[in-house]
Amino acid sequence: MGAISQTEVNFVGSHAGCSIGEDGPSQMALEDFACFRTVPHAVCFYPSDAVSCERAIELAANYRGITFTRTSRPETPVIYKKDEVFEIGKGKCVRSSDSDKVTVVGAGVTLQEAMIAADALQKDGINIRVIDPFCLKPIDKELLIASAKETNGKIITVEDHYPEG
Repeated sequence: MGAISQTEVNFVGSHAGCSIGEDGPSQMALEDFACFRTVPHAVCFYPSDAVSCERAIELAANYRGITFTRTSRPETPVIYKKDEVFEIGKGKCVRSSDSDKVTVVGAGVTLQEAMIAADALQKDGINIRVIDPFCLKPIDKELLIASAKETNGKIITVEDHYPEG
């Protein structure tokens, strides 16, 4: 109903996903993206570090409509410089080479895991492209399609929610 009446409201979900570990499965809000992605015209952010989180909140505050931002509980390293520009519906390629074998997409805490995997694989001479979607709705289709084409159609998603999300 809020989307139909053009409600302007920003939601933030904290301590979501399986990364909250010690709190156990009853506290893992795995359906948050599934719920908010169904809301017409809603924007869903999943920032991966403190800088992208600050930008997501700025974008949400200035968006005319409904937004959902999932923040993370664990400490995560800062990936982006303080002046990095983020946009609704635009992701970031955080690691790439001319010899990438696959595109790996990770958001929030899973981006960190994708980058750790990229480092480990690189030691074995295997390069992978790592994408941070930043915004899960709308998703950056152009970035994902271009990356898939450059890695022979191979994409792996590293997710922290239900498949329906």
